[in-house]
Order: sequence, then C-alpha cells, then structure tokens
Amino acid sequence: MTGLALEGGGSRGSYHIGAMKAFVEAGYMFNGYAGTSIGAINAATFAQGDYHKAVGLWSELTTEQLFTADNYKLLKLGESKWDMRMLAEAREGLRSIREDRGIDTSIITKVLNDNLDEQRIRAGGCDFALVTVSIYERRPYELYLEDIPQGQLLQYIAASACVPGFQSVVIGSNTFLDGALYNSCPINMLINKGYDEIFAVRTKAPGVFRKVVVPEGVRLRIVVPKHDMGNPMVFSPAKIKENIERGYSNARELLRGS
Repeated sequence: MTGLALEGGGSRGSYHIGAMKAFVEAGYMFNGYAGTSIGAINAATFAQGDYHKAVGLWSELTTEQLFTADNYKLLKLGESKWDMRMLAEAREGLRSIREDRGIDTSIITKVLNDNLDEQRIRAGGCDFALVTVSIYERRPYELYLEDIPQGQLLQYIAASACVPGFQSVVIGSNTFLDGALYNSCPINMLINKGYDEIFAVRTKAPGVFRKVVVPEGVRLRIVVPKHDMGNPMVFSPAKIKENIERGYSNARELLRGS
C-alpha cells in the first residue's frame, strides 16, 4: 500500500499541493493519508478525492480571507519594520485576543465546513489519520478515521490545526490544540497501519518532527523544501504560487532519483 504523510505549517501547506501534482502526473494512487495541522486539512481534501479543488482553493487564499480584520492586521505586523505606532497596534491587538481567549477562527472553520465532507471522506475508501493534542490531559491523540466518532471528523481536523494563540477547539469535555506540538508529520501512523511505500512532504515549519525507525520492507521517501517558505501565518498569493511550484519541482526531482 502507498501512503502520503503531510507536515503542518500553515500557509506552507501550499507546498503539499505542488508535490501532489507531481505524484498525480507520475500516476501514483494513494491508499491512505496522514497529516497534522494544515497537513491534516490537505490530507482530508485528498482523501475525499478533491485534489483539483484544493489547487483552486490554494490559488485564491489570502490572509484577509481567513482572519477577521483586527487579527489580520496583527498577523501582518510580523512582516513589517516596527515603530512606536505599530507597537501600540500590537498591544491593542493582543489585548483583544486575550479577551476573546485567542485569535478568532470562525472564518477558518467556515472554510473547512464548506469544503470538507465527512461522509465523502469516510466513503472514499482511503485510510486517514491526524494528530492533535489535549490541553487538559496533556497528551497527544493520534487518531485514525475509524477512531473518530461519526459527526466529529471536521472538529478533529480543526483541532489538529488549532495553532497556539488561536481559540482552542472543544470537543465534548476535552479541549485541543495543534498536533504539531507533538508530531508535525505522522509518518509513523502509516507505518503502524502496514504501509510499505510512504511519501512524506515536509514544510520545515515550527513543530516537533519525530524521526521514525523505518522497518525492513518499507520504503520511505521525503520531499523537503530547499527555499524560504515564508511566514506560516501569512497567506501571500505570490508566496503560495512559489511554494506550489517548488513543491512540484522538488517532488519531481525525488521521483526522478528513485
């Protein structure tokens, strides 16, 4: 079986799209997908058979479309040279975030709900796995599709992508944060599922990348970016386009060398 593992990384998830394009052109068919954070979102999109839709979505994404105006302004401060006026804006923005218990993710949640379909993912015949972290239990959850109760899949995908500083995701009596705090690229979940051919696409974003012991008989190939991937929290159309192109180029290089 052939599986694909996708590392988290916010806007750097555009790199996954380019790599997937190279895999599709080379005729690869994946039996399962595992991902963390934006990797879980992209993996779910692929699992429901919407690679081409994902290309279109990523081509149109901007920071303004995913965050409220106040949060957007605060995120953009990280791209600029700071002065006293900007420090005042940052202080006010952080105060607002504290009062709201994190950056508002309602727009991101709507994008997920509009573009992911739990029933299609479950009926698609592909394995799917994600990672998230329980705040109160202080432990990771590495979950396969069959572990997630009906009706809660999109909530767990959102939990996997809940970056510290965002409003946390509450499911039942538990509260979750981004899975990259424990395992940013869950290659191990595909190994544990019995996959003998695994591709992993990294983004080198902040998070815990856990090296794996590859069993005999398992072939693991990793696509690794060789350029500046940009701020994971800023969705710049120009940078997204560049990352897609580089992901495609790097994946093709890997396939040519295999």
